[in-house]
Amino acid sequence: MVEHFIESRQNPQVKALVRLRDRKHRDRQGRFIVEGLRELEHACEASVPIDTLYFCPELFPSDQHAEFVNRFRTFAGTGEGLARVSAAVFEKICYREGPDGLLATAQPNNHTLTHLKLSPNPLVLILEGIEKPGNLGAILRTADATGVDGVILVDCIIDLYNPNAIRASQGLIFQVPIAFAEAEGTKTWLAERKIIPYALTPHARDTLWQSDLSAATAIVMGAEDTGLSETWLNENVRGLRIPMAGRADSLNVAAATAVCLYEAQRQRASAS
Repeated sequence: MVEHFIESRQNPQVKALVRLRDRKHRDRQGRFIVEGLRELEHACEASVPIDTLYFCPELFPSDQHAEFVNRFRTFAGTGEGLARVSAAVFEKICYREGPDGLLATAQPNNHTLTHLKLSPNPLVLILEGIEKPGNLGAILRTADATGVDGVILVDCIIDLYNPNAIRASQGLIFQVPIAFAEAEGTKTWLAERKIIPYALTPHARDTLWQSDLSAATAIVMGAEDTGLSETWLNENVRGLRIPMAGRADSLNVAAATAVCLYEAQRQRASAS
C-alpha cells in the first residue's frame, strides 16, 4: 500500500478528484467517488474495488472514522492507496456539505443480468427511463429494505455512480444487486425464469390490492414525466395501479415504488 500526505490544493491528485464530480470524467477515468463513513462501509462490505482512501482526521466526528482508516490500512491490498489530506484539501475534494473526513475513489462493479442471483421465489424491480439520482437512491433504499432480488435499469440514461445517487441511497447502491439492460432483453430474461411482470400504470384495470404479487414477480416502474413505454403497456404484461382517493393523480416514483414493494412483501408474508 502507498501511503502519503497531500497538503496543497494544487496537487494533481486533487484536481483529478474534483473532475470526478462530472460524469464525463468518471467515464474517462473508469472510477467514481464514495464519500462518507456509512457509504464506504457498504462499499467495502460489497467488495467494491477501492483505489485510494483519502482522509482528514481533523474533520472526523467520531472514533469510528479513525477505526475505519485503521481497518483499511490493515486489510487493504498492495494496489490500494491511503492518503492523509489537509483540511483545506478535503474542503476542495468533498462534494457534500458537512463532510466527515472520509472519501475514496473506486471502480465500478459489473452490472449485467447474468450477475443477478435469484431466490426460488424472486421479487425483481424494473426501472425504465429513471433520470433523477435522488429518486434512484431513495428507491434503492426501499429495494434493500424489502429484500428484492435485483433492480434492473432499463434504457436508463442515469449515471449509477452520481454522487447524489450514492448519498440518497446511503451507500446501499453497493448492496442491492443492479443490472443494466434493454427492454426486450429484459422481457426475454423474465420469461425464461417464469417471472411475471406487472406494469404500474394509472390506466390499469386492477389495483395493487387486487393483483397477486406472491409468486415470482417483477414490478415495472416508469419515469414520472413519460411513464412506461409501449414495450410494457400491452396485453402481454399485466397492469396494476395504486388507488388514489384524493385529487392527486400520481405519486413520486420513489413513493409509488415503496408502496408496491411493501405490498408485494405483505402478500408474500401472508402466503407463507
